[in-house]
Amino acid sequence: MTDTRCGIVAIIGRSNTGKSTLLNCILGEKVAIVSETPQTTRNIIRGILTEKRGQIIFIDTPGMHKPKHRLGKHMNMLAEDSSRGADVVLYLVDSSEKTGEEEERIVDFLKQSRVPVILALNKIDLGGKFLPEYLKLWEEKAGKTIQELSDKLIVVPISALRGTNISKLLDILFSLLPCGPLLYPKDILSDFPQKLSYADIIREKLFECMRQEVPHSIAVLIDELTERSNKLTYIRAEILVERPSQKAIVIGKKGEVLKKIGSLARKELEDLLEKKVFLELNVKVKENWRQDEEILRKLGVIL
Repeated sequence: MTDTRCGIVAIIGRSNTGKSTLLNCILGEKVAIVSETPQTTRNIIRGILTEKRGQIIFIDTPGMHKPKHRLGKHMNMLAEDSSRGADVVLYLVDSSEKTGEEEERIVDFLKQSRVPVILALNKIDLGGKFLPEYLKLWEEKAGKTIQELSDKLIVVPISALRGTNISKLLDILFSLLPCGPLLYPKDILSDFPQKLSYADIIREKLFECMRQEVPHSIAVLIDELTERSNKLTYIRAEILVERPSQKAIVIGKKGEVLKKIGSLARKELEDLLEKKVFLELNVKVKENWRQDEEILRKLGVIL
């Protein structure tokens, strides 16, 4: 019987708790886009850690929130379904922020979990001011003390940004996983589809350049991906917005905003592909695209 451990760990939590930052920290490379904008992650992103002890398939899920449209509902469903199919649930919270309605909904959902739950209290580098609130919430919802919940709930304070207690977290995760063979080749870091990955890089640059102006109304679709030669990749992407006024903001005066977005995205794509990239960006108005199932399928939100 093999001593190698292998299993699935679902990373869930509300928006902006640092799920993608944690995944990138664990893997030592960027596989998920990071932004201060809530609900940046819209898809299921698998990050794969392989070492001597075995393999952990991390599932970075969209931030759980109160949905206002079809996109939001499907994002919540993706997160919940991922946790149900996991061997361990890694519930990440922001200990520098108060608990609220979203946390209550998540705890209500997780207290029914049939697999171990790790309560990772993130951002302790900021002082962990509200750490006791999260422990109290679990006790109130479960009707037990944290000590009484220890067979199901494991509490670990961490900092995904600083790397604090990440080694301890991995030790706990490996101890909870079943023994079994590796599910992915050793050199694979992620199985996220290529087109969606490139679209996310462009979307991240939109967030960086536009901050809070129209980020939730933006989607990016890769229309064409062609290897023109060993030294050049051609990518044509469509940036979707919901109103003409948003299109004007994305393009900017004399096209300056779109030009900056394209420059930043092209540089990261070239670093990733290790070759030249010709990136063509087009902005298109598509009203209520977040309610359009065909577009959500193209975005990988509906499987």
